[in-house]
Amino acid sequence: MISMRTGTDGAGESEAGRNGKRTRMMAVLLAGAFLSLMAETFLNNALPTIMRDFAVSQSTAQWLSTAYLLVVGLMIPISAWIFSSFQSRTTYMAMMAVFLLGSLVCVFSTGHFALLLTGRIIQAAAAGSLMPFIQNVVLLLFPPERRGLALGVVGLVVALGPTVGPTLSGFILQHWSWRALFILLATVSMLVLLAAFFFVYTVNQPRKAELDLVSVILSCLGFGCLLYALSAIGDTGRFSPITIALLLAGLVVIWLFCRRQLSMEHPLVDLRVFSSGVFTLTTLLSTLSNISMVGIELVLPLYLQNSRGSSALTSGLVMLPGAIVMGIFNPLSGGLYERIGVRRISLLGYAVLAIGTLPMAWFSTNTGLIEIAACYAVRMAGISLVMMTTFTEGINALPPRLTADGNAVASTVRQIGGSLGTAAAMMIVTLASARPADGAGRAVALGQGYHWAFVCMIAVALIGLCSSFALRRRRSIA
Repeated sequence: MISMRTGTDGAGESEAGRNGKRTRMMAVLLAGAFLSLMAETFLNNALPTIMRDFAVSQSTAQWLSTAYLLVVGLMIPISAWIFSSFQSRTTYMAMMAVFLLGSLVCVFSTGHFALLLTGRIIQAAAAGSLMPFIQNVVLLLFPPERRGLALGVVGLVVALGPTVGPTLSGFILQHWSWRALFILLATVSMLVLLAAFFFVYTVNQPRKAELDLVSVILSCLGFGCLLYALSAIGDTGRFSPITIALLLAGLVVIWLFCRRQLSMEHPLVDLRVFSSGVFTLTTLLSTLSNISMVGIELVLPLYLQNSRGSSALTSGLVMLPGAIVMGIFNPLSGGLYERIGVRRISLLGYAVLAIGTLPMAWFSTNTGLIEIAACYAVRMAGISLVMMTTFTEGINALPPRLTADGNAVASTVRQIGGSLGTAAAMMIVTLASARPADGAGRAVALGQGYHWAFVCMIAVALIGLCSSFALRRRRSIA
């Protein structure tokens, strides 16, 4: 059992003093979380520039986003062991130091794409543990009657971080190079690390816990093979014996990973939570919403810059209304969920998502930027209604003893699903643009590829909408 410790709290300290300490600590924790989440999409607007600077293909450049998402997902199950084994103050400062290191590696990766990718992976290794870590801290830092509000603020950070990234980077790229993005990340993470030294204190009592390294290796190897195979297909534009073998190998290793988890008394990820039909369905719906969000956040800037010749600033401005809508609708979704239940809000959310995505199938060089921005904003409203509400419903469907495992499993699946989804979207772009119409130029061919990626996102929204009908109806209250 992890016991509460407030480090510098004195026995005679007033309630106002304790509240002030909690508030300052939460502000520092959330600043680090927001930074790591923003970094998920911060580079999307810069990919066309990076492609030119490093002379790499589009499918190679997208590794900077998909690899980040994948490593974040793989780190989530390990975060529980990290939180149990080390003091929370030391852990948080170490994670921010690792994130800072990754940012600095990216800053100095001149002429070496592999070094830039390495820096992104180092960033993701820290970022993957941050959100579960903060959720665990909230459970210890606040009494039960105040956790709802604190977790609501955490949820707002989760929603806003990735949506703000493309807009902010667009403004920066208008005046500076892509390295300025990492200089900003390094500077802010250094400031957060300094603030943590003064305001973050230990709230847990570390205990000895075992980490199953075999499970960690199997999960990294299995999902890594899948991601590499999808990216390789996107790079070459064809299925080769090697990529097919990697896909099959990835599936086999993931099967071995799942089998090991089910046979262990204390698994890295307790897959028994999938015995709950409600949890399984809501995890699928939450994952589809994440694919819908990060997929378009990767494809849309590329479409605007490569196919239409828009600037990074224009791309950021097009995506700004979506970030604003996400900030408005995310807090509202919780209240709607309580009033109308998960089935209705999921149907509503996926219907809105489908309505916002459908016009994208007809985007062309003549489509107005206001129309594109409106479609993106409508999509973000639908995603806001679905993502955290279906996640919450799934956790609530589990017995208390499985809540922590359910949280880790659902978060991991949602994050890894987003990574594989973006890789699949970019694979579709490459395959569809590899055979352009006769006489078509490069921009037209790419536009054809982006068209099919948008169609794929429509399919994801429709799958979510149809799956939502299987959710249980809300029981009437007498």
